[in-house]
Amino acid sequence: MSQGSDTNTGRRRMDQAANLLVRATEALLQASDELELLEQICLIGAEAGHRLTWIGYAGQPPDRKVTVMARAGYAVDYLNDLTVSWNDDQYGQGPTGIAIRSGQPYVVADTRTDPIFAPWSAKAELYGFRSSVALPVGEGDSRIGAMMFYAAQPGMFDAQVVGMLMGVARNLSHGIATLRMRARHQQVARELAESEQRYRSLVELAPDAIVVHGHGSILFANQAAIHAFGASSWAPLTGRSVLDLVHPESRGDALERLDSPPPGHILNHYRLLRLDGTPFEAEVLACSISFRGLPARLLVVRDISERTRVQETLLQTAKLATLGEMAAGLVHELSQPLNIIRLTAEGALMLIERNKASQDFQTQQFTMIAEQCERTAEIIDDIRIFSRRDTTPIQVFDAALAVRSAIEVLDGQFRPDGICVRHELPSAPLPVRGRRIQLEQVMMNLLNNAHHALRDSKERMPADWNGEITVSAVRRDDHVEIVIADNGPGISESMKTHLFEPFFTTKEAGRGTGLGLSVSHGLITAMKGSLVLQDSPVGACFAISLPLDMDAAGPIPLPSLSPAPLQAGSGDAHILVVDDEATAAQTLARYLRELGYRVSVAGTGIEAWKLFSEDPADVVITDLRMPAGNGEQLVEKLRDYDPLLPIVIVTGHLGATERVAANLEDDRCAVLKKPVALGQLGELVTVFLQPPT
Repeated sequence: MSQGSDTNTGRRRMDQAANLLVRATEALLQASDELELLEQICLIGAEAGHRLTWIGYAGQPPDRKVTVMARAGYAVDYLNDLTVSWNDDQYGQGPTGIAIRSGQPYVVADTRTDPIFAPWSAKAELYGFRSSVALPVGEGDSRIGAMMFYAAQPGMFDAQVVGMLMGVARNLSHGIATLRMRARHQQVARELAESEQRYRSLVELAPDAIVVHGHGSILFANQAAIHAFGASSWAPLTGRSVLDLVHPESRGDALERLDSPPPGHILNHYRLLRLDGTPFEAEVLACSISFRGLPARLLVVRDISERTRVQETLLQTAKLATLGEMAAGLVHELSQPLNIIRLTAEGALMLIERNKASQDFQTQQFTMIAEQCERTAEIIDDIRIFSRRDTTPIQVFDAALAVRSAIEVLDGQFRPDGICVRHELPSAPLPVRGRRIQLEQVMMNLLNNAHHALRDSKERMPADWNGEITVSAVRRDDHVEIVIADNGPGISESMKTHLFEPFFTTKEAGRGTGLGLSVSHGLITAMKGSLVLQDSPVGACFAISLPLDMDAAGPIPLPSLSPAPLQAGSGDAHILVVDDEATAAQTLARYLRELGYRVSVAGTGIEAWKLFSEDPADVVITDLRMPAGNGEQLVEKLRDYDPLLPIVIVTGHLGATERVAANLEDDRCAVLKKPVALGQLGELVTVFLQPPT
């Protein structure tokens, strides 16, 4: 072929490539669908004189197959049953695979001689292909596939032609990205419109009051909100300050949240006001939203006044009824150790005055007084837990300890009636989540019911019959099972179906409220457990099931409560004692000095912090409730100063005890409830003065 013919052939190829680029660009501008665009580009390629044009998309690992998305030309059947990939194998090492992996075009000048085309050369010859080019579609991580052109003569794709075709590939990449972005935008717009319609219907039909405010000004209120707050067309909610709906008691908390809205969905209890000034209790769920393009807060308000009143009444009534039934027995339980303390103290004083009290005798008498004080403290602690209003937070506690505590409070009331309480409780803790006082309330109610049933049926039983209550607590897989059974007359079939209904009682008039089992059932259900009456051949058998919380970490076990002999301490160790009761503080200090420690005494948290700042202590023993600079603030400052500083908290304030114990779950803090055993305190100090491991 002459040089002039080669020049004319090259010029024709360039004209074809330029025409292809122009027509492809026009197709891109008019395209509205991705697949139609691909088919149009392939058709234009075939009309430009290429024997076959096709576009393939790259598949995902592990196969990484290339899927034919569009094709056009005289030899489209070439692609039937053709295996092409961009994997690291023989079918992925061809022009298409190289273009997808590298992002660069690959030219096959002659399909018969190029080794990478070997897997397809025989079929290519059958369909009349002698040269081809593969062009990447997409750029970088957004590369989605490749576009291939085939010609009947070898060497048809020189550098200039390939440059033109790369322009087609780049324009196609931008066109696909634009179409996909447009499709996503249209889909989002449709979903947004549907979402807005659903939201509008949901909000308007919701039974709870829904209010939207921006920077404290009410922007929207649904019909339930208008009704709940007593609004109307002449007294609307919109435009008002949201603080107008908040009672002064809750306004401080509301103002704080308005200034700094917390992230996420926040549920709070508030005291709110209707427009006529009537207060009511409410649960308010709040979250941040966008309203009409501006940041806002959505509030879902539920009036819980009636629910709160009924719950508090039922709980308090049930507790007071149980306390009333316990009163006589508790008086007896307290009078016994107090009587022993008084007799022992007065007897010892008399012999001391007459010089007849030996050292051994005095030691024996004071030991007896200490033991009876400990017995009294245990009774008072149980009464204090049970009688106060339950405002403790949900927390993890030992179910076995709660069961044991309930038995110890009531055990003294059973003995005079000849009723024996046997229990099988594990030494290992059984951690459950809830409120310990509520489980104790349930246990006391069930034990009292068993006590009354056994006592009242005694006359109908054989002469050799003795009432017996058995209590067990065991771990079964992922839950705790507590069983309370008695050997009394049991419960009739007709009564079993009504057993947990409010105000249903099997006791005679004036002796039962009918609330005990109903409230107990509700308390256990709230802890995600169950309370059921089990079948039993004799008597009544109730079973409590509670889910275990095995991830919980409790406070460290305290050392043995048995009295310890005085041990010599380290004269270098400095102990700071903090208590507003001067007598108690000086007694503790005297005891610790007798052990050999250097002791400082403070009467307030403020004074204690000043002393500690001037002369840091190795161990701090502090009360919690003090008139100036309370113990909780002191503990926080001490922890900030040294997170490993040993602290012994001595308090008679139960609520604070539980709160601080929950916040300080480590082995460098212990909480002791008054009255305190000096031996136990001394052992704690010895343990804490050992280097931490």
